Amino acid sequence: MSSELIRMPLGRLIVVGSGPAGNAAALLASRIGIRVTIIDKARHPRVKPCGGGLTPKTIALSRILNLDLGEVIEHECGEVVVVTHAGSYLLRFREPLIRVSRRERLDEFMFREALRNGAEYVNDEVVRVEEGRGGVKVIGRRSIYEADWVIGADGAPSRVGRSIGLVPRSNAVALMNIASGKLGIDACILDFTRVKWGYAWVFPLGGGDYDVGLGSALKGRYSGLLTNYVNELGLRLGRVMGHLIPYRPPSQVATRRVMLTGDALGLADPVTGEGIFQAMLSGALSALSLRHSNPTEHYSELMGSYLRDNQYALTTAYMVYGIDAAFLSRFTGLTGFSQAGVVNIIEKTTGGKLTYREALREMVKSMVNATPRIIKHIPPL
Repeated sequence: MSSELIRMPLGRLIVVGSGPAGNAAALLASRIGIRVTIIDKARHPRVKPCGGGLTPKTIALSRILNLDLGEVIEHECGEVVVVTHAGSYLLRFREPLIRVSRRERLDEFMFREALRNGAEYVNDEVVRVEEGRGGVKVIGRRSIYEADWVIGADGAPSRVGRSIGLVPRSNAVALMNIASGKLGIDACILDFTRVKWGYAWVFPLGGGDYDVGLGSALKGRYSGLLTNYVNELGLRLGRVMGHLIPYRPPSQVATRRVMLTGDALGLADPVTGEGIFQAMLSGALSALSLRHSNPTEHYSELMGSYLRDNQYALTTAYMVYGIDAAFLSRFTGLTGFSQAGVVNIIEKTTGGKLTYREALREMVKSMVNATPRIIKHIPPL
């Protein structure tokens, strides 16, 4: 590989990757006066496998970042059909629970906003990064770049993360396709009967297109399951694409001059698989940390509360997916979880008003209060 050394001016930031995490980082860093270069091997628009679901807290964060995502939202789901082994339920929410976007449009929109605010773009494939005492070298296929700080936003698996020895500890897998046809309903569908330790989804995109996919924390061959699911829905299968969903971050989020964000850090929600909010949040926090005397230390502190709550999210995921489905359905009935109560918890967690620690506390409290009813249903020995 013949590479030219490109030395960036002092105070320069390199962002590796231009998905939601990288674009949020580049956008904010540019706004606060840092010279930013985005390096990505792909050009926009580019197709990325993703459910494309934006939760209320993602919309709230985008407004804080002064990003109007309205032009890239294809559909809003105020009603969600939840399919379980105990039956199907139509949940209605006060505001849309899921706003659906095509990832290629979302990424390109945020990328253009970052460029409009002063970020520069280099089309190159990053091979690795090398930290030095006075800066960081980013080794690309075409050139070698130097800067003071690097934000790794290159998804999963992350070459930046591998270079600094920080790799997510667990990955789920997901497959999706853009199916076409007509379902006859506008609601989003979450089906928990299709795969173990995961769920299938149907997100309307408008114009007869649907983002249909499934994800699981268990390794397996799921392409046949997805094909069958699309056929059962009466839709035409599109191009099937797969991707990793890293959901257990490493013990550190940064080294001396490199910060990891989004999927590169393994920030996907262990319960829902959501990753766009976590990507945008970590990208924004990494950029804002550059205003401090020790950016990587400050970023680590800012991410600390999220990483602690991630442990409670893992516990919640074990409760949701790890318990026998038939038993869980009967148990939730005994504990008195009403549909309104479920909707309330979902609204609060997806809206960023309830942490998983707090949600878990509410669930346990309901179980404790229901203990007398549960005991009555225990058969005699």
